[in-house]
Amino acid sequence: MARPVRRRHLRAVNDNSASAQMQPQAALDSALRLFAAHGFSAAARARDAAMIAEANGDATRSAFWLEVCNTLDRRMARDFKARRHR
Repeated sequence: MARPVRRRHLRAVNDNSASAQMQPQAALDSALRLFAAHGFSAAARARDAAMIAEANGDATRSAFWLEVCNTLDRRMARDFKARRHR
């Protein structure tokens, strides 16, 4: 039982579309490399790197690692931001 194809389904919906939210390439590359090296603990590693950078007073590096963490696990990044601003 096939459903008829409607016009709205003719275009693929993926992260390569023009309307998709684009992530900075460096953060995406780092997230993929971190995931390849650490698997499911990659987001925690990125969060830890953001914490270390923040403790050292490097706001730029902390923001970068937080973006990497956000790429891998949005909830973890959101929780980290919430704890940081308390």
